[in-house]
Amino acid sequence: MDKPLIMDGAMGTELMARGVKLPLPLWSAESNLTDTEIVRDVHSAYVSAGADILGTNTFRTTTWSYRKVGYTPRRAAERAKTSLMKAVELARSVNPKIVAGSITSIEDCYEPESFPGRGVAEDTYGETVEWFNEAGVDVILFETMGHLDEIDIALQSVKDQKIWLSLIVKDGDSLLSGHSLDSIFKLGKDKVDCLLLNCNTMDKTDQALEKLNNNWDGDWGVYPNLGLTKPKPDGEMKETVDDRSFYDIISRYLEMNPKIIGSCCGSKPKHTETIYSLVNQ
Repeated sequence: MDKPLIMDGAMGTELMARGVKLPLPLWSAESNLTDTEIVRDVHSAYVSAGADILGTNTFRTTTWSYRKVGYTPRRAAERAKTSLMKAVELARSVNPKIVAGSITSIEDCYEPESFPGRGVAEDTYGETVEWFNEAGVDVILFETMGHLDEIDIALQSVKDQKIWLSLIVKDGDSLLSGHSLDSIFKLGKDKVDCLLLNCNTMDKTDQALEKLNNNWDGDWGVYPNLGLTKPKPDGEMKETVDDRSFYDIISRYLEMNPKIIGSCCGSKPKHTETIYSLVNQ
């Protein structure tokens, strides 16, 4: 079997560690334009550590997010697109094997109940996917997705592009919204090229992986967060798993033959180095 592809680690964690402020609701979106070299340096550090895949720094590069800080509709769209295009350029500039256009839930990932409805979702995902198509990313990565209706709309927005879908879960049987994982397996069949789990604690990842492996026939992947509890809305976390535990957990995941493996919030390039060493031992 081919070696798994290695996903990069957290962007927000590294930006904050390097002194970049990430005020909500834009979070890291403005850093593509105001802290360009730092964003590039973070990408470069992950590639140097062994990452095959870079997710673009585009969690909040949407017209919806920029409207929330007072931009007019036209200026919000212009600013969001400029940031997204710069994010793709920065990821591509350090020569990863794969540039994944990262798209997440429209509102906070940990609050699926704040899903703003079908109209907003269709506009937001349709526009963002169109921009990524224009930028020429290798794959569309919907990540930290936790609401069934939002996932359905997101998948429908992609026509002729490879799709990776990554889920945040409530437990081993359901999305964070409470919708069943079985509904995702049905929805994603013939649409999703790789189904993943991300930004879940290790415990919840373990629970959901059992369900995924028993019910999903296609490629799959995993990149958990390192927190002992869920991160704050800005991605900050106080307590994370220690290096030995991380090594053991990733070793166990690799025995299950994922297509993609990496780490999420709380991780650093050193964690990517650990994954690389395990993949190549």
